[in-house]
This record gives sequence, structure tokens and C-alpha cells, in this order.
Amino acid sequence: STQSTGGEGDEEEEEEQENIMENITRQSKRTAVLDNKLRHEPLSDDKRKEHQRKLVEKLNQEARERLSAKKNGFTEKKKVQTAVAFRNLQSFPSNDPDIRDLKIMVDKKHESVIIPIFGVPTPFHISTIKNVSKSEEGDYVYLRTNLNVPGTQVAKDEHYANPEGTFMKEITFRSNMRKTLAGEVPAMHLNNAFRIIKEVQKKFKQYENEKKEMEDVIEQETLKITQTKGVPRLKDLYCRPNLSTRRVIGTLEAHSNGFRFHNTHGGNVDVIYSTIRHAFFQPCDKEMLIMLHFYLKHPIMIGKKKTYHICFYTEVGEIMTDLGKSSHMYDRDDIEAEHAEREMRQKLKGAFKNFIEKVEALSKGKVEFDTPFRELGFYGVPFRSSCMLQPTTHCLINVIEWPPFVIALDEVELVHFERVQFQLKNFDMVFIFKDYSRKIEMINSIPMSSLDAIKEWLNSCDLKYTEGAISLNWPKIMKTINDNPDAFFEDGGWKFLDPESDEEGEEEDSDAEGDESWGPGEVNSEDDASDESDSDEDYDSDDPSASDDSYSGTGSSEESGKDWSDLEEEARRDDQRRLREEREDESPKKKRKIAPPPKSKPKKKKRR
Repeated sequence: STQSTGGEGDEEEEEEQENIMENITRQSKRTAVLDNKLRHEPLSDDKRKEHQRKLVEKLNQEARERLSAKKNGFTEKKKVQTAVAFRNLQSFPSNDPDIRDLKIMVDKKHESVIIPIFGVPTPFHISTIKNVSKSEEGDYVYLRTNLNVPGTQVAKDEHYANPEGTFMKEITFRSNMRKTLAGEVPAMHLNNAFRIIKEVQKKFKQYENEKKEMEDVIEQETLKITQTKGVPRLKDLYCRPNLSTRRVIGTLEAHSNGFRFHNTHGGNVDVIYSTIRHAFFQPCDKEMLIMLHFYLKHPIMIGKKKTYHICFYTEVGEIMTDLGKSSHMYDRDDIEAEHAEREMRQKLKGAFKNFIEKVEALSKGKVEFDTPFRELGFYGVPFRSSCMLQPTTHCLINVIEWPPFVIALDEVELVHFERVQFQLKNFDMVFIFKDYSRKIEMINSIPMSSLDAIKEWLNSCDLKYTEGAISLNWPKIMKTINDNPDAFFEDGGWKFLDPESDEEGEEEDSDAEGDESWGPGEVNSEDDASDESDSDEDYDSDDPSASDDSYSGTGSSEESGKDWSDLEEEARRDDQRRLREEREDESPKKKRKIAPPPKSKPKKKKRR
């Protein structure tokens, strides 16, 4: 029995030793991890700053090379045609009775106004007329015509073949409102001329706006329709923008070189694979819509409007809920509706993914669908309402709301954060593009809690970002850069947006100045000696051996550490000294006896 108990005791001791060794190894591992994180490896914020410092130099260099290549390259200027009222003399209506009578005549066919000047009918194209006004004073009607001249903001010099010539700026005609002997009112002709000029001006401006919109619209290739039955197809979809005033359901088909969407009313929309720049698949996870969105290289016409974006979507579940309907948490109908909605979501997601796989195989790599990363998303206001903006591999998008917000990261040169202050809850995000003539994009009211995540995402995409406490006047800044880009980059380029670079430079300069001003010979030895003597006088120890040990220990502590026995001995001496001081403070002091105050004798009352 004694042997068995002894064996059990040995086993227990061995287990205790193993547990102690495990705890020691765990502690050593923890300290090793902490040492690696805190000492050997730099923090993520420091890494990010170092990477951003390298990016700003690379950004300025690439911008200079891009601008120099643009200067050396040949850029075609748009030819602006000079407005001509009549091409030849035969087209001039010289036989018109109004022209013979030297009256104002409006030619709607040639979009021109013929005005008599010094007895000569002179034609003016409708584009040369700035505005027309009519006023009545007494018995007269005044028709005032203002013309566009070179040097004004509306009419630029390149519109005129000879901008240094003499131009007429204003013409005023007056007519009587009284009836003549023939029973006619002369002012009626000015009233008719004013009305017709306004109509022709309105039609001409509308035509010019449509022509300007159609400048960058190109004709797509002819869609090659696949006649086989196995065409990839998605049914019961809606299209954005709408083909008509009403929302119409239709079917999306993928053919050999493009998509075709045809609805029940017979309208078709064709999207060729080669015109698609980015294709996105927006799943229905935590969303009420599932869609395919296409961002195009060139705009296409849908109805009477051009668009760079077109999407095909369907709704998942009920977007609008009747709050007046009473329901219970464990209602069987509600539970079945939730199960049905969950199954429908899975079914739709599977159908869309199957369609995407077939399209990518059919297009032979021309179309690749990108899915947004919801875990990297953040809320902001790109237009009028707040929405969730989600990064993808190549873009930052929000395609749920309309109009959509899509920014391609390869077009962005710099991202600037505005209103970054501790007392504010939101900040703004500004995108500056590589094409300086393009207008900047801005996202407002982003929560301050998303700032670090956005910085980390931009840094991983090799995009330079800066931040500031105030909002900047970006149209004025971009105008200054476009006017003289060489001077802008000679002054440091985009470094003016990064205050950290200036602060670091100032700190380095101040450190260098401090090192130069300090010298070992400038120390006042007399003052140090007096300070040491004062400290020695103030120091009072009851145990002389303690002072000797402490003095000897301070000198050897740097070369070799103290042993545990020495440290324990010092601790014991400190405890003894502390106890001795407490006893002296608590020793009873002699108390003086204080005599009680004398009792006052009672005053006798005087008898009257």
C-alpha cells in the first residue's frame, strides 16, 4: 500500500510539472507574438502611410508624363461651322412683298431673319440673335434685338471667320399703334415678327441640344441572332431606363455577339458585347432586387434619351408592406410566406448564376461579370438620397438606386476626404480623375466610423488619398491646373492636399537644428555638482549598509542584472525601514494638562 501511494504521489508531481511547463510555453508564445506585433512588425497605419508616401511621388510623375505625351501628340480640334443664312443669291427671297416694302421678314426654312438696314435687306441667322424683347410706350411699340458679338461669354471668337471686324450689337425698331387710313395697324407686323422669331429660336435651340447629345452616340453592330433553341434566357425582367412611360416586363436573351431584351409590346433593346465596359451582378442578399447591370463604353439611345447605363432586374418579395395589417410573430401564413420568399431567392440566384456562366462562355471572355463586396460597403449620399456604396474588383458602385453611381478605379487619380474633424460625425469623399477636364465626383455624408475601412481599401487598390478639415472650391482648383499644369507640378503637384508631408519635413528640420545646437561641452559642471550635493544632504538612511549596497548596485545594473537574492535583500531592508518610520510616527507624545476655565460667580440681583 505504501508503494502504491508513493507511485501515485510521483505521478501527481509529474503531472504538476507538465502543467507548469505548458503554462510557461504558453506564456512564452504569447510574449513572442506580442514582441513580433509591437516591436518587430510595423503597425498597419504606419505601413499605409509609407505606401501613400510612395504613391504621391509615382502619381505626380505619371501625371507629368501623361501631360507631356498629350502635348507632343496631335489632338484634333472640333471644327465649328460658321452660321450662314443663305448659301447663294438664288435662295434669297428677294421677291417677297415684305422685303420689297422694307419690313422685318422671318424665313423659317433657312432659320434666318431679314432686317432692313439703311434701306438694304440684311439677313441674320437665328443663332446670331441673342434675345428679342418687345415693349409698349404710349402709341408706339418697340422691338429690340440684341445680337451675339465676339468677346462675350455666349459667343466665342472661333464662331466667326473675322472676329476683329465691325459688328452690330443692338437694333431697335419702332412702329405706330394707331390705325392708318387703310384701316391697318402698323404695330401688328412687329408683334407677328416678335412671335415668329421666338418660335424659330426655340426650335433651333432644341435641335442644337439634340445634336450635341448625339455627338458621342455611335451606331452599334448588327446583332447576330442565334437560331438554335438553347439560347441563354432570363424571363420576367424589367429594364432601366424604361422603354416607355410604363414599366413593361420582358425577356433577356444572349446571342452570339450581344444581348437582346424584348418586351410584350414589341420594343427591343440590343446591347453588343464589345460596347460593354463593365458588367455587374447584384445578388439579392439583404436586397429586394436582383439584377444585371451594364456600364457601356459609349452611350446608346433608349427611346429619345442617351444612356451609359442599362440594367435588367426583377423584384424579390414585397417592396411595400401594409403596416395596417395585424400579424403575429408565430402566424402560420407569415412563416410560410418567409419560407416561400427564401426559396424564391435561392431559385432566382441560381438562375442568374447559370445565365452568367453561359454568357461568359458564349462571349469568349469579352463579358465578365463582377459581384460587389458587401462587407466592404459603406453608406453615403452620391446624389440626393443615402444609399450603400459597394466596392468591386474594378469599380465603386451603387446600382440599386436610380440613377446608378459607378466609378471606374482606373480612371481615378486621387481621392480626397473633406470635413475630417473629431467633432463631426460625417465627412465627404471627392474623386479626381486622370482627365482633368472631367468634372469631379463627390459622395457626401459618409459616417466617420467608415473612414479607416475606406482608407484601407483605397490603399489596397494603390490609390492615393488625402484628407482635410475644410471643403475646397474644386472648379477653381481644376481650372487653375488646366490653365498651367507645368507650374502646378513644379510647385509640388498634389502634395498641397497632404499636410502630413509638410509636417514631417518641418519635424526633420527642427530635429537637425536641435542636434547641431546641442554639444557635450556646454553642460555646466558646477550646477550639476551642486545638485548632486543637495541630493546627498537630503538623503537620510538609518542603515548605512543599505546606501552602500544601493550605490554599488546602480553601477553594476547596466552591465549585469541583479540576482534574485540581491533584489529580495533590498526589498527586506526597505520593508524594515518603512516599519521603523511608521513606529516613530505612532509613538505616544506627552500630553499637557489644561486647567478647566474658572467658574463664574452668579450675579446678585439688586433690590429696588
